[in-house]
Amino acid sequence: MTATIPSIAYASPCPQTKTEIKSYTPPLNCGVKLLAQANQAANSNVNKLLQQGRELVDAGNYQQAIAIYQQAARLDPKNAQIYSGIAYLQAIQGDFQAAAQFYQQAVTLDPHNADFQYGLGYTMAKLQNYQAATEAYRRASLLDRSKTNAHLGLAASLFRQEKYNEALIAYQVAIKSDPNNAEAYASMGLALLRLKRFPEALQAIQQGSQLSPRDAGVQIKLGTVLLATGDNRGGLAAFEVASRLEPRNGDIQLQIAEILKAQNNLKGALDAYQRAAYANPDLVAARFAAGDILLEQQDYLEAIIMYRQVIRKTPDNADAHYKMGLALHGRKRESEALKSFKTALKLFQEQNNDEGEKKVEDAMKKLD
Repeated sequence: MTATIPSIAYASPCPQTKTEIKSYTPPLNCGVKLLAQANQAANSNVNKLLQQGRELVDAGNYQQAIAIYQQAARLDPKNAQIYSGIAYLQAIQGDFQAAAQFYQQAVTLDPHNADFQYGLGYTMAKLQNYQAATEAYRRASLLDRSKTNAHLGLAASLFRQEKYNEALIAYQVAIKSDPNNAEAYASMGLALLRLKRFPEALQAIQQGSQLSPRDAGVQIKLGTVLLATGDNRGGLAAFEVASRLEPRNGDIQLQIAEILKAQNNLKGALDAYQRAAYANPDLVAARFAAGDILLEQQDYLEAIIMYRQVIRKTPDNADAHYKMGLALHGRKRESEALKSFKTALKLFQEQNNDEGEKKVEDAMKKLD
């Protein structure tokens, strides 16, 4: 099983906000409080715009607020706080490309502001530019040693780049900054796991679990480490705890299903795959795996339903068309099976997949 990758620090990019690392749910007005306080000596027009912008943010009208702050920036182009506030509003709307550009402007004007560097690192991580995220997080952590989320963001960005030794050091710094941070211990456990330091990995992840036993993300990491160290029963138990904590998390159900399948518990695996698909309709892998079990059990009708849903989401999935053909053949629906096989054959040919072509051709020979 592939180890879970630690999440990038998703704390709010606004100053002095303490949010959960795993989720991005900052207070809606924290990024612009500083705007109403900034540049007290500026002309009255700028101050009026800042106040108007804050009122728009409080009302949830972010786009208009951004337009107002951009007007203020034109009147006071060297005010880094204004660009940071615009970046924050872009980030909470999910436009991380725009947010990164505005944080970059803020950093250019004030490179020694740890909050601006952190915001830039956060948005770069969301854009999966982990090298740039690493540089910004590192600057933020050097500017403010107490900024635990910057250390965590740095560590996670390094982890994404498979720089596990460097990530480990960053996690250790984060723990020194905040000794009760469960996420730091849990993610450090995964870094140690990648370095094959199994006893230390288990010790770190267990420490995280003790600090935060009701954190599903920590339980997932615990399950990952336990499985890697050969404790299949303990790994499954940790994933089941995570499932109870987040019953609508399809990814957790998918991992439970994979464990049960590896243990040859096909009934349990099928139930978990179906729960995963129900929890997350876009989780194609769960539907595909459920279809495979149903096909193996010769429950062709249910398998057809599953493969049809897979094909609807991924119409170029050659294997799905091939297995749909097998399920249709099992139901004696030969003309439909032939159509599915032909589609699969065409897709395998386009992929230069000789093995795929051969298995489809062999299946077509078995049609009545």
